[in-house]
Amino acid sequence: MNVTPSGWVFLALTCMFLPLMAIRTAVRVRQPGRTPTRVRHLASVFVTQAITLPPALSAARYDDIRLFPSPNLGAFNLAMVLAFLVPTLGTLPMRWSWKSEAEKRRMIWMLPHTSVDLWWWTIVALTAGIVEEIVYRGVMIGLWQRVLGSWWAAMMVCVVVFSLVHFLQGWYAMAAIALTATAFHLIVRATGDLYTAMTVHFIYDLIAGLVLLQCARRDGLLPMDASG
Repeated sequence: MNVTPSGWVFLALTCMFLPLMAIRTAVRVRQPGRTPTRVRHLASVFVTQAITLPPALSAARYDDIRLFPSPNLGAFNLAMVLAFLVPTLGTLPMRWSWKSEAEKRRMIWMLPHTSVDLWWWTIVALTAGIVEEIVYRGVMIGLWQRVLGSWWAAMMVCVVVFSLVHFLQGWYAMAAIALTATAFHLIVRATGDLYTAMTVHFIYDLIAGLVLLQCARRDGLLPMDASG
């Protein structure tokens, strides 16, 4: 268990504090009349990224976790990107249709509503794609692997934590997020770096927002001519 104090501080923050705060927020939001505005949601997203990235980079430095090796991009990386994006994005409308109307309504305030919203949605997708890969697929799994002595066990812990952090989206969404997180870990393990996973994560979040916007309009949850 060769983990420095910096590493333990990071693990306590990300594996205990963040899931507890996510559960607390979900309970509060689900009370009648407590749905937050998109501005508050955006603020919470960026605050979470801001408080997790510095401890992650500190732990990577003091625990000697190499996050950014020289890239070795090629056809294999492209194949990994397509192998993830084609089935996940292709089945997204079907997975949306499986949700109840109540679940859909709980989600739409987190999504872009108009083309005007795309600027902030792009920033959210890019930030999540970079920061979450560093935090969960870079630093967290590296530390848990040292603690548990097994990459697979460390991956399972990271997947559970990542899913709990998204508790606000509900149990069904968390199950899908767990599968997605597992895929990201496998991509990192197969490619040997975070770059491909970051790219996939960003593209998926960006396009998923656009697809779900159209699905919400189709279901009458948002007006077809919404403009802000």
